[in-house]
Amino acid sequence: MKPETAKNIGIKKALQSATIGILIALLFMILLAGGSFQWMFDWNYWINILIGIGIFYGLAYWFGKNAGYEILIKKKDSDKVRAKYGFLTLIITAFLVGWTGFVQEGMEPYDTFWDSFEDYIFKPFFWITLIGFLPAILVGIVFGKWIKKK
Repeated sequence: MKPETAKNIGIKKALQSATIGILIALLFMILLAGGSFQWMFDWNYWINILIGIGIFYGLAYWFGKNAGYEILIKKKDSDKVRAKYGFLTLIITAFLVGWTGFVQEGMEPYDTFWDSFEDYIFKPFFWITLIGFLPAILVGIVFGKWIKKK
């Protein structure tokens, strides 16, 4: 198999996995909100969600390419590769998405830098990582198996 083919397989499967991950996250948030999409608009989260989805897909593309190459060309252990890239995608997305809220609202005149950092960077990172850890691992397992099958 050529390296470019392996990378393309990884990209395709990673983007499919990202879509599954996004749907799981949205379903979880809808369940927390009592079955309604209204929370996105009432709290003005839609821009954060769109930016998060863009970051998530961008990282899935990048890491998927690497995962495809490592699994299919370098013959690395697919369990370790998928866990590594699944978790990296989750934590990097969680960290970067927090900056959206921080820039939008975080530096109000009545807030200190550290209060805003805690509210808009640390807390979302903590909760997204904590809640998203298990789904990221499960989707990562499926992702690695899809690549290996090709």
